Amino acid sequence: MWLIQFVVIVAACRLCGMIAVRVGQCEVIGEIAAGLLLSPSILGAFAPGLHAALFGAGTAATLAGFSELGLLLLMFETGMHLQLPHGRPRAMLALPGMVALLGFAMPFLAGIGVALWIAPLSPPASSAMPYALFCGIALAVSAVPVLARIIRDLALDSHLAARTAMTAALLTDMAGWSALIVVAGMAHVGNGIGWAGQLLAFSGYAVACVIVARAAVLPFARKLSTARQTRALLTLSLCCIALSSWATDRLGFHAAIGALLPGLLLRSVPDLREHWQRTIGEFGHLALVPLFFSYAGTQTSISFAAGTALWLPFCCFFIAGFVGKFGGAYLGARLGGLASNDAAIVGILMNTRGLMELIVLSVGRQLGILPPSVYAMFVVFALLTTAMTAPVVRFATRNHARIATRASGSGA
Repeated sequence: MWLIQFVVIVAACRLCGMIAVRVGQCEVIGEIAAGLLLSPSILGAFAPGLHAALFGAGTAATLAGFSELGLLLLMFETGMHLQLPHGRPRAMLALPGMVALLGFAMPFLAGIGVALWIAPLSPPASSAMPYALFCGIALAVSAVPVLARIIRDLALDSHLAARTAMTAALLTDMAGWSALIVVAGMAHVGNGIGWAGQLLAFSGYAVACVIVARAAVLPFARKLSTARQTRALLTLSLCCIALSSWATDRLGFHAAIGALLPGLLLRSVPDLREHWQRTIGEFGHLALVPLFFSYAGTQTSISFAAGTALWLPFCCFFIAGFVGKFGGAYLGARLGGLASNDAAIVGILMNTRGLMELIVLSVGRQLGILPPSVYAMFVVFALLTTAMTAPVVRFATRNHARIATRASGSGA
C-alpha cells in the first residue's frame, strides 16, 4: 500500500506545485496545499473510504518514516546553506542585524503572549512554558530557501530591500535553530536542573562533533573530493547524517537537529554541495521532500474552520505573527536607514515562512509540545503568509516604480 501512497502523494504534489507556479506562487505552496487536500478534513470528508484505504492507521508508520527521511535530508541541506556572506564588514551587517533582531523578537514575544492568554488551547501547566516558547518560535521564523526563490522569481536580486531581507532571514534562522534546541530540551526534561544538564550534554556533543570533524572527517572528505570519489563522499555524508541524528535523538532532542550539524560542519568541503544537489538532493526534492510536506498536511485537521470556537485563537496567532514580523522588520529597517517603501518590502519578505515553519511545527508535533488544533492553525498560517508574500511584494514594487516615475516626471 505504501507504493500507492507514494504515487498518489508525489503526483498530487507535482500537480499542485505546477498549478502554484502557474499562478505566480512558489512550488512549496502547492506541495503544502496538496497535503491539505489529502488530509482527513478534505479528502476524508468527501471520500472517507478512499482516505481510510490510503492513509489508514496501518499505513501511517511507513509514510511517517519516509517523511522523517525527507526532513533529515532537508535539515542537512539547510546546514550547508546556513552561513553569513563572507567578507562583509560589520557596518554592512548592521542593517540586516537590526531587521533580524526586531523581526524575531516582536513576533516571538507576541506568540508567547497569545499562547499564555488563550487558556483553552494550553497543555497541562507542567508543559505550558515550552508550549508558549514554541509558539513564539513558530511565529518568529522565516524561510530562507522559499525567500530566495521568491526574490529570484521577482527579479529582485539587486534590490537593497531584498538583499537586506535575505541576510536578515539567515540571521533569523540561526536564532530560530538555537531557540529550538533549547526549547526541545526543556520540553523533554521538564525541570530546570534536568534541562540544564541535557543542554550541557548537547553542548558537549556539539563540541565533540567539531573536534572529530576537524581532526578526521573534514580532511578525509576533502581527500575524497579532490580524488573525485563522489560516491564515497556522499556515502560519508549520509553516514554522518544518520549517526548524528541517532545521537541527538538519544540525547532527548529531535533527530532533525542532529542532521543540521553535519551540514554545518561539512559545508566547506569542495564541491560537496554541487554533488549533493545533483544526486541525493535532486531525488530528495523529487520524492522525499514532497512526502514531508504532504505528511505535514495529512496530519493537519482544518476542522477548526468549520466552527467558531477556534477562530479567535487563529486570528490572534495570525495577527501576532504577521503584524509582529512585519512591524519588527519594518522598524528595524527604518532604524537602519531604509526608506519607508523599502522597509515595507523588507517586512513583507520577512513574513515568508514555508519550509522553516513546517520543520519547526513537525518537531513540535512529534515532541508532543503542540496540540493538534494549534499545529493545524500554524500550518494554515504558514501557507497563507507565504502565499501572500509574492503578490504583495509585486504590488509594492510596482507602486514604488509608479511613484518614482511620477516624481521624475514632475521634477523634469
